Amino acid sequence: MNHSMILRTLPVWLLAAVASGCATQAKNDMSALEDRNRNLAAQLNKTRSDLDAASRERAALDQRLSAAIRDVDSLRAELAGRPEPQTAPAGWTAVPGGGMIAIEENIIFAPGKVVLRDEARKTLDAIVSTLEGEYGGKDIMVFGHTDDRPIKKSGWADNWQLSTERSLAVVRYLREHGISAERLVAAGCGENRPRVPNNSEPNRLSNRRVEIFAIDAQARTGRQR
Repeated sequence: MNHSMILRTLPVWLLAAVASGCATQAKNDMSALEDRNRNLAAQLNKTRSDLDAASRERAALDQRLSAAIRDVDSLRAELAGRPEPQTAPAGWTAVPGGGMIAIEENIIFAPGKVVLRDEARKTLDAIVSTLEGEYGGKDIMVFGHTDDRPIKKSGWADNWQLSTERSLAVVRYLREHGISAERLVAAGCGENRPRVPNNSEPNRLSNRRVEIFAIDAQARTGRQR
C-alpha cells in the first residue's frame, strides 16, 4: 500500500491535524530563521560600525604621526642650522663670537685707584696667554665698572672716569705684554651696568670689576682685517 492510499484511508480529522502541525512547524521554523537573520544583520551592522570607527581612528593616528614626523624633520633642520655650542677656557664665559672673563676690583685695584696691584700681574699674564692662544686674532674689549657710590676723595670727576681709567690701565698692560694695539678697545661704564642691585656691600663689591671680551672683530666692531 502506498502513501496516497494510506492517506485516503485516514480520517479527515487526522489529516487536518497533520496538516495543521506541519503548518505550525513551518511557521516556527520561518520565525526562527527571521530571528536569526535579524541577529546576523545586527551583528553585521555592529561589525561595520566598529570597522568604520577603527578606520577613523587609524586615519587620526596617521595624521598625528605625519604631524610628528614633520615636527621632527623641522627640529632636525633647525638644529642643523644652528652653530655648534660654544665653549670657553677655564675661568672664561662663552659669548657670541668668543669669550669673556670678569676680574673683581679687589684682585687688580685698590679702592678708588687705577694703578694695578702687584698681585694682579699673575692674573693678567694668564689672560694674555689665553688672548694669544685660544682667542688669538680676536678683538679685545675691556670694560671698567664701578658701584653707584659717588666719587668724593679720589680725585676723579665721576665713576665714569674711574671705570675708564681702570680699563685703560688693563689695556696698557695687555699692550705692553704682547697684545697688538689694533686688537684693543678700552671703555668705561661707570655704575650703569651693575651685575646686581647696589643695595649691599657684597653687591657693590661684585659690581666693581673689569670685564675683558675677546670677540670676532666684525661681529662687534665692524673692523675689517
